[in-house]
Amino acid sequence: MKITKKIVWSLFLFGHLCTAQLLLEKLAVFQESATVFNNMQYSIDGIDGHQYFLDDWGTGKLIINDSIINFQARIQFDMVSGEPIIGNTSDKKKGFILRDKSVTGFVINNTHFIKIPSSMFLKEVERNYFVTPLLTKSNQLLISYLKILKEPYILKNTYSNGNSNRKYITLKRFYVLNKNNKYIAVKLKKKAILAALSDKEVALKKYVKTQGLSYKKENDVVALLAYYHSL
Repeated sequence: MKITKKIVWSLFLFGHLCTAQLLLEKLAVFQESATVFNNMQYSIDGIDGHQYFLDDWGTGKLIINDSIINFQARIQFDMVSGEPIIGNTSDKKKGFILRDKSVTGFVINNTHFIKIPSSMFLKEVERNYFVTPLLTKSNQLLISYLKILKEPYILKNTYSNGNSNRKYITLKRFYVLNKNNKYIAVKLKKKAILAALSDKEVALKKYVKTQGLSYKKENDVVALLAYYHSL
């Protein structure tokens, strides 16, 4: 009996090692075949700012199929396209845009991004990856970081002495998980949050008051959502 258990355990470990090896080999393959992002430019004439999450490469890791962790010396996030980028080992100004479905999350410095299926959102979203608040184990509150390129505002028939450059603007959007396991876009305001979680509105109001929580603070909203899902 003991010998049989040892054999089963050995086969189990061997299977996991083989799976890990295959996934890492796959990572190497899609690094080579991914779209090469030439010249990671953080400064462009006529544009203030850039489209990336950080001002330079960060360090972190990729999460493959929710199980395999692959550490990265250089990793970045394109906030316009919503795609992770990993550094090219031979050229610091180039990277690989990762579009492989097996990448289910990644970490840049201390910021955790996870992939959420579009079917889990009440209204259609164009993003695949969302940030989860620091020190939380649940995904009941999601944050979407994105940037848009804004045109300069110049009055007609007048001369502007101001900055006429286009400018990248950072937007931050929040999503809360309701009782039907659907994410709803909200602002961190009392009215919006209670409307999204209206089935427990009375209990939530009481909890916020007794616990001294704020609808405007991310960590307090995380605590409120944990209470909501416990009811």
